[in-house]
Amino acid sequence: MTDQSTVDSRQSTAQMASTLAYRFREGAVIEVEGLDRVEFLQGQLTQDVKTMRPGDTRPTAALTPKGKLIFVGRLHMMPDRIRLLLSRVSRDIVLTHLRKYAAFQKVSVSDSTDSVLRIGLYGSAGTAGLPEGAALLPGEGELAGELLVPRASSGELDSWLGAQGGVLVSDEEAEIRRVEAGRPRFGQDADQSHLPDEVGLDDAVSTTKGCYVGQEIVARMRTYGRANRRLVGFRFPEGAIPAGALLKLPEEEEPGKVEQGRVTSSVRSPRFGAIGLGYAFRDVLLGGRLVSSESPSRPAIVTETRFV
Repeated sequence: MTDQSTVDSRQSTAQMASTLAYRFREGAVIEVEGLDRVEFLQGQLTQDVKTMRPGDTRPTAALTPKGKLIFVGRLHMMPDRIRLLLSRVSRDIVLTHLRKYAAFQKVSVSDSTDSVLRIGLYGSAGTAGLPEGAALLPGEGELAGELLVPRASSGELDSWLGAQGGVLVSDEEAEIRRVEAGRPRFGQDADQSHLPDEVGLDDAVSTTKGCYVGQEIVARMRTYGRANRRLVGFRFPEGAIPAGALLKLPEEEEPGKVEQGRVTSSVRSPRFGAIGLGYAFRDVLLGGRLVSSESPSRPAIVTETRFV
């Protein structure tokens, strides 16, 4: 028997397929301006900023000298500035970090989080009638696009969304779609303990640009070794395992000294059942079976991160 929540979710999915669905993203917007802005970010970030042109949007990250993540986000190149689009948890960290190194360069770093609305779009949208100052960016993961709109133009935004037949997506539905698409959230599925290769940030890391902080570690890892853990998807055939749970091999009576896995996101998908994201040790292959350390009767089957 199909429960009502599953029916409602399937109806929501069908509705989203036939209209423009959207959600307001809880993120941060940091602006980097000044004559040296490109050179400055070229040395701070993993992405090749120098090859970007106005209108380009690319994923990026910043690393410590030991190659660990400081933050993950997206760069949006504008004619007179560069925008960093980040998770909300990175806001203060990024401002402090960039301002520290910008002090002696022709660069200013400002926070536009409260003056710019970020709207994630599920489905294609026309550009006719967009609010003044709005920018329509490519999507990422489950999102077909992202709209940046000055908060002062929120009235025009409401009119545009109405004209598009916009349907607001709930937080629960948005989280399900994010996990289905395998998009990690910084602060939840990735943090400052991770290397970029553990999180699968290949598109954010340039292999051809010049020096940047942490580059030696990234290059050494890719030349001589591999990450001990990597981001994966999980299927939970006997019921969901909650985020934060440690995973072990089924034959282990107690978790070993080396962590075999960890769940970082867990949802119940109408299409795929109980699924999640998390980390598995490098020797645990796709299709491998781990179990909850707390509830060994609940397995986690390792899959690709993307379910759709």
